[in-house]
Amino acid sequence: MTQKLYGLKHDLNFKNIFSKKRNLILFLSDAFQEKVDDFWYADKEYKKENKNLRYGISDIIIETKEERILIEMPNKDLKNLESRITMYFSNHYSSQNPGKNYENVKPLKVLLVLNYLYGISKILKHYQMLEEHMKEKFGDLFSIKIWNIRKSLTEKNTIDYQYARLFNLSEYEIKKSRQILKETKKDPKFEKIVTQIEQYNMDLKTYQKLKEEEMLEMTFEEATAMIKLDAERTGERRGKKLGLSQGKKLGISQGKKLGLSQGQKQAKLETARNLLELGIDINVIMKATNLTEKQIRQFQ
Repeated sequence: MTQKLYGLKHDLNFKNIFSKKRNLILFLSDAFQEKVDDFWYADKEYKKENKNLRYGISDIIIETKEERILIEMPNKDLKNLESRITMYFSNHYSSQNPGKNYENVKPLKVLLVLNYLYGISKILKHYQMLEEHMKEKFGDLFSIKIWNIRKSLTEKNTIDYQYARLFNLSEYEIKKSRQILKETKKDPKFEKIVTQIEQYNMDLKTYQKLKEEEMLEMTFEEATAMIKLDAERTGERRGKKLGLSQGKKLGISQGKKLGLSQGQKQAKLETARNLLELGIDINVIMKATNLTEKQIRQFQ
């Protein structure tokens, strides 16, 4: 049974939907004010940099007659981002074999899609410093633009707000997610994008890949929070079955005390099994779930 709908912030949807020129042209224009009409894809491959609950990266690289544009969506505040962008630029520069004709080198523009729960001003300051450092290295051959999903979610009745809700679709209850898709689809600009999001969520194989991708991208903290939420829901369901008038309150209270009930333990074991099937290192699973190695290895 579908428990949630996945939106544009998930790598697979991001790549599939923005691999279509029309969708990407609209997004670049609306979110980044980049007017790009004629371009070709230099790279639109789905990439995963780490398979151990660390982070995922969505990369799309396009090229115009004047410049190369890298669209990237860091899922975490990666400390090595400057090093990675430096590597991208170096590869971009050397691939053009400029020799002494530096004036013929195309500039590299990096468009970052950020999605942070905390201090927008702090994040912007961090990336402004990053841009300054890169400018010192590469001068006018480099620039950065930022679109912050969380900031756009505060700007209702705007195009940015519409995109932001589609990116963060999986963070809403499924009823709310469906309502968002229905409302957004009324705008002709978003009709095709929304239709594609619906199709990917309805396709069982794609949906399973999106679920697996979400697990791979979790930090330890997020995995623990998910386990806690599963336990709370299990406790709530058990409370209702017992006919307790305070079932919900009791369930939440029990859910917060991880491991105290069989239902809570089952939720953690189920999560551990899923992580193990995805090839996650057993030590990582132990840390995320607080289960013993013996409890986890029973699923091997």
